[in-house]
Amino acid sequence: MTSNSAAHQPTASLLTFTVGPQLCALPIEEVVEVAAMVELVSVPDSPPEVLGMVNRRGRVLPMLDLRLIFKQPSAPVNSQTLFIVAAHNDQMVGVVVDEIVQVDSISRDALETAPTTSRYVRGVISLKDQLVQVLALPALLAAFLPDRAIETTTEGQG
Repeated sequence: MTSNSAAHQPTASLLTFTVGPQLCALPIEEVVEVAAMVELVSVPDSPPEVLGMVNRRGRVLPMLDLRLIFKQPSAPVNSQTLFIVAAHNDQMVGVVVDEIVQVDSISRDALETAPTTSRYVRGVISLKDQLVQVLALPALLAAFLPDRAIETTTEGQG
């Protein structure tokens, strides 16, 4: 008889990054790539957290400023600005971050939903003596890029 608990602990990989002074993470399965800023086109009447749209490999990608979402002062966006292309189901988004830290492997048990006061945070974990907020990508997409805002048919309704 062997014990499965110690030898085969399921792990998860997280991409850790900073937003202001806060260490945050996204599950690696939601990360498509990390890139430097490209030409950003503003979108009229969008909330301040939506910086605009970029053309990423021929696809229009909405860009969110995590600094504003997490109540941090905004920073200038330029060619040195980093963003993460993240995806959930068929929806993709770019999220602007301050610095990419690394990919960390953690125990899946550590990813349990922790009590938080933000709908945009799936949970908080302790990683190398630092607290890391694991983002809830579906909640961010639902709040700032609802599916109904992407509708393109406005005529022939009748």
